[in-house]
Amino acid sequence: MAKVLLINPPFNISKENYDSSISVGLLCLASYLDQKGIEVKIIDCVRQKDHLNLISQELVNTDLVGLSVMTTQIPSALEISKIIKDFNRDLPVIWGGLHPTFFPKDTASHDLVDIAVIGEGEETLLEIIQGQPLDQIKGIAFVEDNKTRVNPERPLLGINSIPLPNWNLIPREILDNLDLIPTHTSRGCPHRCTFCVNAIRKNRWRGRNSQDVLKDLEIIKNQWFFKDKPIRFWDEDFFVDKQRSLEIVQGMIKNGFNMKWETTIRADYLDDQFMDDPFLADLKKSGCYLLSFGAESGSDVILKKLKKGITVDQIINSARRCLKHGIIPQYSFMVGLPGETRKDINMTIKLIDQLIKLDDQVQILGPQAFRPYPGSVLYAECLASGWSAPESLEGWKKVVKDELNYLSPRNFPWLDDVDLVESLEAYVRFGAHTIKSALSSTIKTNKILKLSFILLCKIRWKLKFFKWPIEFKIARRAVVKT
Repeated sequence: MAKVLLINPPFNISKENYDSSISVGLLCLASYLDQKGIEVKIIDCVRQKDHLNLISQELVNTDLVGLSVMTTQIPSALEISKIIKDFNRDLPVIWGGLHPTFFPKDTASHDLVDIAVIGEGEETLLEIIQGQPLDQIKGIAFVEDNKTRVNPERPLLGINSIPLPNWNLIPREILDNLDLIPTHTSRGCPHRCTFCVNAIRKNRWRGRNSQDVLKDLEIIKNQWFFKDKPIRFWDEDFFVDKQRSLEIVQGMIKNGFNMKWETTIRADYLDDQFMDDPFLADLKKSGCYLLSFGAESGSDVILKKLKKGITVDQIINSARRCLKHGIIPQYSFMVGLPGETRKDINMTIKLIDQLIKLDDQVQILGPQAFRPYPGSVLYAECLASGWSAPESLEGWKKVVKDELNYLSPRNFPWLDDVDLVESLEAYVRFGAHTIKSALSSTIKTNKILKLSFILLCKIRWKLKFFKWPIEFKIARRAVVKT
């Protein structure tokens, strides 16, 4: 029987919340392989101490190694891949995740990577383990006869064919330190937002049936190490199927699960036609304490450009209705899109101000800098402006070395005010919220320095003055690994 080692490499920033959850994708992959009779071991370098020694110990009895790689994990993923190849040059190293999915040819061309997996990896990795000829496996890229070959993509997997998470596959030291229990009830999204991975990848929505979701929750409830910990449904869009979501919510109430939980939702779902007050009341009764919205912008022009299908008025309405029922509304925003004007950004700042003034409970994530992904209309606009992405893993390694996110806005030629785009997230996080909320940030640094930075941010936010963000640049150096 083959033995597979699955690795989640470290990121390049220190954040406490990385220690408090786990990689749902890696858990799903491991659970699928385990169900098929494959021996699986997970090493989560983000959350396990001395991970390099753990990897070295496991390599002795491993037949294949898979790494889940986002772009900001590339430097550490390359380091780990080198350790593997130095141990045994013939031991297969497979990269999956978002970066290999969007850049399969560049990934597979590196001499430390044998195969790049494109998209969902369950069936693909199983076929690789079973020894099927690489040219017959859909959804991979690999080198053959000194040329990088990219095979046709694999159809999406039906989510009901994926087993429920097997928590026994997660190292105990991680389970003991979990603050938030991650699981998911669906994959994909039916909406077509121009910036989103799901729309670009045509990742249609597939929901697990309500009975299996309730079974998953029953399993979680009966694990003593999950006692009194909240659940996060890491769905892209939990409420697509209204009847299914009602069955899940009412099932939680009927079964007396008494579990706190949070998930994602669209602002237009809070319109009365979709989610009336009795529905929201049941949400609260079932244990829902937070709903996370992708607001993205305070400009209706930009929302239309993004094909969000929502308006600023609907965003504000969603906050009011959540607060009415004692549910925390959380909103994510972005700035720095091609074609976005300073007026548009100011409208986003204004909307954030409006939301926060509704109630201290309102949470804001971002605005993060826009991230261009290959295959989108926005990506084509970025290329037309003169921007280009690195063409190798080594190139990406240099680009993300000192970055908090996927790409630095400083590389975007369409931006007129790079400092604003780069620093606005920090000024919202530490300046727009209460001092208590800002101090609870997951960024690790000296408390006195953090408080000093918070006070400066609060002054900037009150004055809406964001030029010359010197203190941001100093603080940024303190949280990025060099």
